[in-house]
Amino acid sequence: MADNILYIKINDEDEIGSNEITQNLVFLGLTDSPSLINNYREDTMQDGHIWNYSRYGQTTITAKFLLTWSDRKDYKLAKHEVFRVFAQKGIFRLRTGAEPDVVRYCRAGSFNIDSAPEDPNYCTFEVPFDNPTGLRFSRVHTDKMTDKVFRGLNLNLLNSDVGYHFVGQSSFDVYNGGDIEVDPETQNHDLKITMKHNGGKFTLKNTTTNTSWTYNKNLGGNDTVILNGINTYKNNNLDSSSTDYGYLTLKPGFNKIEVDGASDLDITFSFPFMFLG
Repeated sequence: MADNILYIKINDEDEIGSNEITQNLVFLGLTDSPSLINNYREDTMQDGHIWNYSRYGQTTITAKFLLTWSDRKDYKLAKHEVFRVFAQKGIFRLRTGAEPDVVRYCRAGSFNIDSAPEDPNYCTFEVPFDNPTGLRFSRVHTDKMTDKVFRGLNLNLLNSDVGYHFVGQSSFDVYNGGDIEVDPETQNHDLKITMKHNGGKFTLKNTTTNTSWTYNKNLGGNDTVILNGINTYKNNNLDSSSTDYGYLTLKPGFNKIEVDGASDLDITFSFPFMFLG
């Protein structure tokens, strides 16, 4: 996989490389930076402003390109081929050859490709993309990560022997390789926990974040319970009423998970790593 290629997937279409758009197009790089927004409130009796909250805001991702051509007809054709791909209304998934396992989900903005007849037979241009979440994500969720993908994320772990599927363990560690906390309640982050248990009431607790979830009913050996964000499903049917309406969050790094009441629990954690800039 070449570093100087931008890989583009629009909606559910097949992914293409920037070198497939036209042979005249060279990808120069992708730039993006996190946007941290601080909110303050004003007290009429106090000097200055009082901090209220902070959040990550929408960012703009800029893809830079070099376009070459042999003559004006070739220029017009190449320009059209570029617009045919990047001037689309859909959701773009972008990744680069330098970071093949990190993706951005965004929408393309307006851009120009300008060259006068007397100009040289090349020009550079930039395509801006709106990134509503302001974040980057691992290309695959944790339950689908191979060792190759995990190493490719360059997480600088001394020991990369981490897992997301556990059977019959009362205590284990779940690693969040992202830059921010996975929070399905206040931030609507993607976190899916799939469980099988033959027995009664049991509890999951993340002692690192002091969050927990309890299932209060009996389950059979063929039942599957999924905690999807803050909603619980039993055999694909909504079943949050059988719980204490709790949920789990995951801080960056290792999270200590404890299981109470289900020594046979088969559990899988599925979520993407989320990165800043």
